[in-house]
Amino acid sequence: MQAQLKDKQDVSATFTVTVPADVVDAAFERVLGALARQVKVPGFRPGRAPRGVLIQRIGADALAEEVREALVDEHYPQAVRELDLLPVHAHFHGEPPTAGAEFTFEVHADLYPTFELPDFDSIELDATAPEISDDDVTETVERLREEHATLVPVERPVEPGDVLTVETLGEGGGSNMPVDLGRTEPHLVEQLTGRSMGDELTLDLGVDPAAPAAADGDSEAGSEADSEAAAQDAPADEGDAPRRSLAIRIVDVKAKELPETDDAFAATLGFESWDATLSEIRSSLASQADRDAFSKQREAFVDQLMAATDMGLPKSMVARRQRALIEELKDDLEQRGMTLQGYLEELEARDARAGFDQELTQAAERAVKRDLVLEAVLERVGTEIGDAEFEAGVRMMAMRERKDVARFKQEMGEEWLRNYRFLLNRDRALREVVAAKTGRDRRDGSADAEEAGAASAGADAATEASGHDDAEGAHEDEQA
Repeated sequence: MQAQLKDKQDVSATFTVTVPADVVDAAFERVLGALARQVKVPGFRPGRAPRGVLIQRIGADALAEEVREALVDEHYPQAVRELDLLPVHAHFHGEPPTAGAEFTFEVHADLYPTFELPDFDSIELDATAPEISDDDVTETVERLREEHATLVPVERPVEPGDVLTVETLGEGGGSNMPVDLGRTEPHLVEQLTGRSMGDELTLDLGVDPAAPAAADGDSEAGSEADSEAAAQDAPADEGDAPRRSLAIRIVDVKAKELPETDDAFAATLGFESWDATLSEIRSSLASQADRDAFSKQREAFVDQLMAATDMGLPKSMVARRQRALIEELKDDLEQRGMTLQGYLEELEARDARAGFDQELTQAAERAVKRDLVLEAVLERVGTEIGDAEFEAGVRMMAMRERKDVARFKQEMGEEWLRNYRFLLNRDRALREVVAAKTGRDRRDGSADAEEAGAASAGADAATEASGHDDAEGAHEDEQA
């Protein structure tokens, strides 16, 4: 075999592989022998059909294609090693081989990018410990009081903070539902404030969150009224985006009677005294603030790493991530009663498809670069979680799916489990680096558990980073 490099760029290469005639002939014999044991020829026992009859049965073109595939599978990995390349994807071009002649095929390969991470010490992070103010504690206390409030019927106009019972009107109406004005979007509170029991009105629910105009973010009213299936399209006030409306009747109005902040309320919450309740609230807020701060520090660290790292991105890796993002969008749209095709057609109608495609490409490129950078962090740090930690993460995932651990493992498969362990190792390495820079101890097992769910979301896509892919890269055959 002879491999010749024709062209090499940062993340791509073109090379040819030439296989000697005697090796080609041996491949023909080997493939024919294997097919003779598999193909049934009438009148002959398996493996006993004459060569000519067998070839006629198989077809000369089909035989040549089988030999071509066998030669590529055998000699492509050898050529990659000889040329010292690390492909992540490859296309093969070449005519089918002929017995008695050498066989040459050309390879167009995407290569794993070569890059250097900056020194971790060169990256600065804000290591200031978060502080919990009295206002933070007061806000939490008020939320707890709201959650444990007693609802008292009132005979007065609606005020902000009340809890209403409303009946939907019109086609498909007739159902009652609660509306907590303390948890409802301001534009709905404004429409309901001042109304009285028995009033009928049509609520403006705003722009349809499932419309393409709202593709960058969902809008939720925060109450059942905003998601009621009886909502109807109304004339648009803003551009061409459809708005929704809902006809209702106010059936009941109740005010919230909040509990006093005393030992009796503390007992309701499971504490011995109100002072103990305040202490636990402050402690819980501090723990959550610490987790949030650490999460922001991790993202800041990754952002700075990415900004300071120059690399080319293989087109095949970006394309795979684009397809994954499209699949996620498709699933999200289906949950909202839409189709991907319909969504894209709406974008076309609004001349917004080009912008969508550009944002999709940018998101895919960022995701691929992030994966590659984090993989390099893992290689530099050399973190390896133990089997006990890995099994704990798998148990958590099985619990989330409400499945037995053994069944969950069987359904997910060995490849998923390998990818999941890889992502847990990667996340642990990142936490250790950021913890060292900020002086925080985030190496405990609970920290791993916190990340298990996040890591699992991308476990199926772990092979996007080619270092976790097949060493010789995925490949596709193409005949010239």
